[in-house]
Amino acid sequence: MQLTDKKKQQHKNIRQLLKTATGCLLGASATVQADSNQGFFSGWETDVAMLAYSEVDRVSAYEPVINTRKTFDDDSVLGFKLVLDALTGASPNGASPSDQVQTFTRPSGNGSYQTQAGETPLDDTFHDTRVSFSANYEHGLGRVNKMIWGGNVSKEFDFFSAGLSATYLHDFNNRNTTLSFGLSGEYDLITPVGGIADPLAQMQASGELQPKGEDEDTRFMGEMLVGVTQVINRQTIAVFNYGYSQSDGYHNDPYKVTSVVDDITGSLVAGESLAGTYLYDSRPDQRNKHSVYSKVKRAIGADSADLSYRYMWDDWGVKSHTFNLTYRKNFDGWYLEPRVRYYTQSTADFYRHSISESEVADIGPYLTSDYRLAEMWSSTLGLKVGFKTPDGNKNSVRLEYYHQDGEKSPSDAIGIQKNYDMFPTLDAFVIQYTYSF
Repeated sequence: MQLTDKKKQQHKNIRQLLKTATGCLLGASATVQADSNQGFFSGWETDVAMLAYSEVDRVSAYEPVINTRKTFDDDSVLGFKLVLDALTGASPNGASPSDQVQTFTRPSGNGSYQTQAGETPLDDTFHDTRVSFSANYEHGLGRVNKMIWGGNVSKEFDFFSAGLSATYLHDFNNRNTTLSFGLSGEYDLITPVGGIADPLAQMQASGELQPKGEDEDTRFMGEMLVGVTQVINRQTIAVFNYGYSQSDGYHNDPYKVTSVVDDITGSLVAGESLAGTYLYDSRPDQRNKHSVYSKVKRAIGADSADLSYRYMWDDWGVKSHTFNLTYRKNFDGWYLEPRVRYYTQSTADFYRHSISESEVADIGPYLTSDYRLAEMWSSTLGLKVGFKTPDGNKNSVRLEYYHQDGEKSPSDAIGIQKNYDMFPTLDAFVIQYTYSF
């Protein structure tokens, strides 16, 4: 009996510590949070989560999250979210595999790293820490109208972002139909290590003067979303959204390069101060995106299923399709939620896995070898398990496997390139634990 009481007291102490942390997130002192049983600092619902993401031989990330919200007497809702990210590992730098050892200069311009013959070039210096904070406030405007206001700020070692959003919702048809209209804006400040690389300039050896200009650059993005949610019957709800976004400013990835190879053999062409020639990333300074999204959610007895589809197209030539299916199987006090997701996209107009020496002079203003803009497809298999602790608080564990692939043997591969995998296949695993109180 004493042991049971002791465990209950430990659970109570843990919950109190988490609530104290939530109080700090809201700007309240620990004393006020611990002692207040009513008023503004009571009645908060909080999720505390820990996510671990690991790519095979690549990047690993660890992400703690605190998400808290409160519903007031007038049905308005206030919420806050704090996310921390710590990322380390190796990331593809865009260069293609070769039949010789390749040497690259680190982003700072000081030091270098090498890739062995036949291997995908990876920059093993990748590491970052991100802090993100967001807030939202939802309130009614009469009986059938609602507004949701949002704001967010994010800071990484070489990136800062701040944004605002507003969404208006209107119910009609006996509240079986909801129309929504949203606007958002974002400001980004990019401060890459070593400065802004000159587009299409050639990487130089460590210690040499690098072709870089300003220390920072900016980007602005505006987005509009129009949607409708319709109750079909007692078991079914359907959603349809259209989104449009426009971003202006710096879109290059200062850490990506494109290899220049011989027209016949496909071997590296010697650079000015390196054994190979590598040209820095160059992209348009504007990108316009359109998307349509639809989802059907249906109750199946005590269970439920979600099926969604998203189609996106932009003026860079990228078109993508995303299918997602989730099924929730409810049991007595717990549930299982398997998930399947499939994604495919076409290549950007200016993507090349490499270019030949004869093409360099006429390559045009834009060029990238960033595999994220290549033709590719990916699949995700996931399983979530949810359950309640004896004190009634919710817990969940989510496991996922992610696989990404692309064109391994493109038709325009030259010479020795036909012997290598020209798309860096990616496998990753995700585990997340969430505790709600």
